[in-house]
Amino acid sequence: MLHALLLPWFLLTTNGCNALQASSSADHELSVMTFNIRYGTAADGEHAWPARRDRVEERILSQMPDLLAIQEGLNFQLNELAEALAGYRKLGQHRGGGKIGEFSGLYVREDRVEVLSWGEFWLSPTPGEVASRGWDAALPRMAVWAEVQLRSGGSAVRVYGTHFDHRGGQARLQSSELMLRDAAGAPCAIAMGDFNAGEDSAPVQAFFREGWKSAVAVMLPSDPRGTFNGFRDSTGGRRIDHIFFRGIKPIQADILGGRMGDLFPSDHDAVVARFSLD
Repeated sequence: MLHALLLPWFLLTTNGCNALQASSSADHELSVMTFNIRYGTAADGEHAWPARRDRVEERILSQMPDLLAIQEGLNFQLNELAEALAGYRKLGQHRGGGKIGEFSGLYVREDRVEVLSWGEFWLSPTPGEVASRGWDAALPRMAVWAEVQLRSGGSAVRVYGTHFDHRGGQARLQSSELMLRDAAGAPCAIAMGDFNAGEDSAPVQAFFREGWKSAVAVMLPSDPRGTFNGFRDSTGGRRIDHIFFRGIKPIQADILGGRMGDLFPSDHDAVVARFSLD
């Protein structure tokens, strides 16, 4: 059973997302980033993991987001990125349980953000069952959630990191419905990750019907770029990586695309956003 059904929603006492008690504008802002780093055992030729590892690290360090959602991170890759991720707290198991398989959870920058509570569930009819596979999904998929608060004070935000299935259309739609039910009680929420679905698809439209918006679509409405470059498309290909939000105000969003030197950091471009909680 999902945590929303088990835990009281403590944010009801905060009257939604109130202004943070902070003296500088940065203290009022929450920065987030989602990045599918491509699993490191793939036979990617010149784009094999050892050749692009430093580029992945550089891309993360160029942003130093308050919350980072990583997809497809195998344990050895995350170990190799440990220095770049020093100061971040890792939340969530890998999709096979423990450190088995790919990671699609969250990293939280602890000098800026306090984790009030967190948890995880698998995207299946039995979300509490570790490594469970749902509907027509090819693989086990999961979501990690965290209720976080800037250390400068103020209201909390519920943030999700996830990776939807790449084959199962029904699984993607049901995964959206599962996450939306889980987030229903949160006044302020962000969901980010590789959704394997475009903005006109049923899984994404399910978010929009419930009042969620895309940070990139709101801030860059005429930008045609996608996020799945496939190690070849500098325009980003299809836009399947998203940062969705509800109850807060975006002040910046971008897709970090293109090559770094002669290589792409990953076959997906990272997506970033900043939100004002003032």
